[in-house]
Amino acid sequence: MPLDRLIGRFQADWREEAAYAPLLAAGRPAFAWEWLRRDSGYRRTALGRAGPPASAWGLHEFEPPEHDFTAARPMWLRSAWPMVLEADALGGGAELERLDISGLGRLVSVRRSCGVERLLLSDGAHSIRLDLLSGTLLEGPALLRYRIAGLVGTAGPLLALRQLLALSSTGSFSKLLHRPERRAARWVLVLRAFDAMCSGADQRAIAEGLLDRRAGIARWRIAEPSLRSRAQRLVREAKRMASGGYRDLLRGPPAVEEGQAPGRWLEKRDFENSSL
Repeated sequence: MPLDRLIGRFQADWREEAAYAPLLAAGRPAFAWEWLRRDSGYRRTALGRAGPPASAWGLHEFEPPEHDFTAARPMWLRSAWPMVLEADALGGGAELERLDISGLGRLVSVRRSCGVERLLLSDGAHSIRLDLLSGTLLEGPALLRYRIAGLVGTAGPLLALRQLLALSSTGSFSKLLHRPERRAARWVLVLRAFDAMCSGADQRAIAEGLLDRRAGIARWRIAEPSLRSRAQRLVREAKRMASGGYRDLLRGPPAVEEGQAPGRWLEKRDFENSSL
C-alpha cells in the first residue's frame, strides 16, 4: 500500500466530534503525541524510511505512528518533557518506603538506553516519567533516592514526584494532580482543523464543520466577517502546531490545581492542599 494512503488511515474523520472526545481528559504528552504521529517526516522514518534518529523528535525510540494516544507509549526525552524525574534505585529500606511496580501492570513500560532504566507509567491519557540512573525496579521493590537540584528546574520533577507518590499509594492516577487541561477543547479543535486540511477541506468547509453552520451560506466571507476571522486563526494555529509548535505543549505547565497562576507549576498552597 502506498505510504500516503497508509498515513491517511491513522487519522480520525475530522467531522466526527466523538472520535476526538477522549482527548479532552488527556494530558499534554498525549496531545503532543497526536501531533507528532501526524508529522509526515516522523511517520516515514518510523515506518522504516531513512531519516534522523528518534531524538530529533524528542523521543528515546520510535513509537508506531498508527497508534493513537490511548495505545501509544512514547518515551519523551527529558530535554523535551521537563517532567522527567531522575532517581537511583537502592537496596534496603523499610517495606513501606520501597516502590513496587509489579502491581501497576499494564501502566508500566520500561526501556534501557545508555545504562539508564527509563520508565513510563501511563494509561495513555495520563503519564509519569522516571529515569533510574542506577539500579533497577525490574527485580523487585526498591528504595528510590531522587535527584532533584536547583530552583526553577525543580518544578517539573517535584510535580512528577507528587504524582508518583499518589500512584504508588492508590494504584491510580490522582485526579487532583492530573486535571484536564483548561485549553483541551481548543487544542482538539485545532487538531481537527489540521485533519480537515489534510483531507482536502477548504477554509469554508472547516468553518462550517467546526465553528458555525452559517459558513455554508453564499458569500459567507462578506456576510460573516467575524466567522471568517475565526476560521483563519484556526487554520493558522493548525499550521503552526504542525510545524513543530506542538512541542510548546510539552514545555508548558500541566494543569494541577484549579485556579493555579499561569507559568507557576508549584506554589506553597500546592503542598498545603495536598492530601499526600
